[in-house]
Amino acid sequence: MTTSPIRTIAAEWDWEASLPPAPAVRAGDTIYLSGQIALGPDGSLVGVNDLAAQARQCFANIRSILARDGATMQHVVKMTTYFACPLTDEVTAEYWQVREEVFGTHRPASTGVSVSALIYPEVMLEIEAIAVLAPARHA
Repeated sequence: MTTSPIRTIAAEWDWEASLPPAPAVRAGDTIYLSGQIALGPDGSLVGVNDLAAQARQCFANIRSILARDGATMQHVVKMTTYFACPLTDEVTAEYWQVREEVFGTHRPASTGVSVSALIYPEVMLEIEAIAVLAPARHA
């Protein structure tokens, strides 16, 4: 009997369990996280009209999901951030400041995309992440 190298990382919060997507899926040594919005553990939106507070909560959710499978933010190799707010210089600076707080000198590859809306009108951003647990192998 063989086991699949693909498995779902379990939901921890009630609101996660009620949603169709898995919080994350692990395929081999790679963890693919569903996009995270600024919902706190109780399911309420954190930081209405506050991009920095929402970004911090998104990253806190990512950190929590990664920890469920033994990973940290230092394992993140790629992120995509979807912004549903005007991307002014101030907004961009706030986001980069929070990212630096979260990652320090670690610099995952990243893409930022401006979108017209996300799942709830008050949500200003959503962040997807990919993490790799195994060290890179060189040929």
